[in-house]
Amino acid sequence: MAAGINPDGDADLTDEQVGDFRVVPCANCGGVLKPDVVFFGEAVPPARVEHCRRLVGEAASLLVLGSSLTVMSGLRFVRQAAQAGTPVLIINRDPTRGDRHALTRVALPLGAALTALTDRLGIPADGQAGPG
Repeated sequence: MAAGINPDGDADLTDEQVGDFRVVPCANCGGVLKPDVVFFGEAVPPARVEHCRRLVGEAASLLVLGSSLTVMSGLRFVRQAAQAGTPVLIINRDPTRGDRHALTRVALPLGAALTALTDRLGIPADGQAGPG
C-alpha cells in the first residue's frame, strides 16, 4: 500500500514497491504501453498545444479547476487568456501560480466548490437536471 496519496493522485511509494513495478509491453510491438496522456516532465505535443491555444483564444472565459498551475503547460493558457482580457476563474484550495492573472479565485477544495455550485444551480447529485 502507498505510504501517502496526494489529491492529484500522486503517491509516495517505498523503494521496494517501485523496484517491483513492471511496465506491461505492447502486445504488437513490444514497446512501452502508455495511455494517451502527458506525464509530469514530458513535453506536450506541439499540435495539442496549438489546439488549446486556439480554444483559449476563442473562449469567452477560462475556468481552471483544481490545478496549482505549477507547470508551464497549464499556466501558459491562463497567461494567454489574461493578456487577451479574457476573464480567468480559478477554483483551488491553495494558492496557484496563476492567481495574479485571475479575475477571481475560489479558495475551496474542488469537490466542495463544485458541490456548492451544482446545489446553487439546482442540479441534483445524480447529474440529471430536472424540468425547466
